[in-house]
Amino acid sequence: MPRVEQTDWLETFVAVIDHGSFSGAARALHRAQSRVSTHVASLEKALGGTLVDRSHRPIGPTELGTAFLPHARAVLDALERGAEAVDAHTGTPRGRVVIGCHPSVSAGFLPTVLAAVHAEHPFVRVELTEHTTPDLVSGIGAGRFHIAIHSLAADPPSDDLQSVHLWTERFVAVVPPDHPILRAMPDRPDEGLHGGEQPGTAPQADMAQEGLPPRVLAEHPVIAIAQPGAAADPDAGGALSAWGLEIPLAWQSEQPQSVVNLARAGLGVGVLNGLAAAVSDTCGMVVVPVGTVAEGRLVAATRDRRAATSPSVDVVYRTILATPPPQGMQPARGDLPTRLAPDGRP
Repeated sequence: MPRVEQTDWLETFVAVIDHGSFSGAARALHRAQSRVSTHVASLEKALGGTLVDRSHRPIGPTELGTAFLPHARAVLDALERGAEAVDAHTGTPRGRVVIGCHPSVSAGFLPTVLAAVHAEHPFVRVELTEHTTPDLVSGIGAGRFHIAIHSLAADPPSDDLQSVHLWTERFVAVVPPDHPILRAMPDRPDEGLHGGEQPGTAPQADMAQEGLPPRVLAEHPVIAIAQPGAAADPDAGGALSAWGLEIPLAWQSEQPQSVVNLARAGLGVGVLNGLAAAVSDTCGMVVVPVGTVAEGRLVAATRDRRAATSPSVDVVYRTILATPPPQGMQPARGDLPTRLAPDGRP
């Protein structure tokens, strides 16, 4: 029988596959990249075969690695459940909770959540991993995170998942103050919709303000969030579709700040969700709502019904549900059919 001497080897192997690189795994695990490589090599030696295909980017599992991966996850999950059982017995949660989310959520919402968790449960370790909407929905189902905070722009969660609507945020356009699209505003935006003087001080677009007519976007190059070689992210893409617009993106990036900077350079109209604009440096830019609140982005917290009960995951999930949405976001009205009980369980 192959002898796997350290569970760290398993954790490192899983992280390499999940992050698609040795460097990404090193950052996530706070380990030197050389140590990550050594762990994977030691595991491959113990099992007698190559687990990681290093010839492609992003790297992925070999056929042998694909066969072994679910077993590695199962071992790590079993260890976590054992630790959680001890926590439940002692009444002191000490587990690890992985939250998958959008960059805007990790910057504009989760700091408040994590501060509250740490104040009440200092031994709970929370790790954040940032992804786009499709990766978040698939990742929670595949067990890569315990909790996902994501938009509901993609297909509704499957019956295996439970989601709680947290807030709704409008889409906004980000443009220089002299951009011609601003002439289409019902009322010219006041100074309150200009970016702040310092990075991160940009105010939210007023949820109650009448929005820019979406049809005028078709008259300008559009910049939005998208993965390389793909159409717009489901958030922006879903909004454009709801507005009856079929506009190919002129420019795209996976980072909201890059969308703002491209718009700042005069390359087009940046289209973002409100929270993404709020956490970006929009100094010297104008941020105006587009469309109506009803056409905005619904943000939800999701967890897997099939996952074993975890005191640490429960306390983090409850804190997420109890934390008010970021400033300028419209709180949920309980309009999702897949709400959870107050304790975060079915």
